[in-house]
Amino acid sequence: MLKVNSALILYFTAFILYVFAVLIGSDNLELFSKPIIIPSIYYFYYISVRGKIDYLFSFSVLSFFIGEILHLISREEFNVSGLIFLLIPYFIILFFIFQDLIYYLKKKKINLNTFSFYIIVMLLVYLFFNVLMMMIEENSFEFFIYSLYGILLLLMGILAFVMLINYNNRTILYTGFMVGCFLLSDLFFVFSKKIPDLLALKMINVTTQELSFFCYISYFVYRTKFKLYGKTTI
Repeated sequence: MLKVNSALILYFTAFILYVFAVLIGSDNLELFSKPIIIPSIYYFYYISVRGKIDYLFSFSVLSFFIGEILHLISREEFNVSGLIFLLIPYFIILFFIFQDLIYYLKKKKINLNTFSFYIIVMLLVYLFFNVLMMMIEENSFEFFIYSLYGILLLLMGILAFVMLINYNNRTILYTGFMVGCFLLSDLFFVFSKKIPDLLALKMINVTTQELSFFCYISYFVYRTKFKLYGKTTI
């Protein structure tokens, strides 16, 4: 279990304040709370691994933070640059998940001959093409960026589900939570972009987006401990 400490308390406090700020439309409260979220949850990672940080992981968190701040300052002016900074960590996360799968394959062969696996793959492919069709009106470069998001999420979703149905530990559980949050966040980002007047869509987007950082950090905390201590149940 993750131990509750001051860093987690600060994260969840900032998270709740930010969601509340979006709900009531308070720009000042957003500016106050959102910049606290990622640094606080990264500090939780830092103390959890006792300072033995992974630099590639840390770079991905920094990239997430820069993208979030750019969109917080002005989504209109920094839309593309913010999207690029938020996209970079997806490549890194896919690399981590692929590394995990290779590691587990050495321990046990995977079984893909399950009905649920094919249903999930078809669902992810269906969402990929339908969401891209919703963004077809964007300019060519933005559409290219959204296409990369979709491809990376599709691959992450498939690899994460393969591990979930074949292996069982907390690292893999948080892998599933993390990828699920990324999928929901980006899916509802598109929905809220197309229907901006519907607040519920934006609320789901911001809630899952900020929760995804918690899941990502938790995933990497357990991943790091797994490597450090070689525990099979971590």
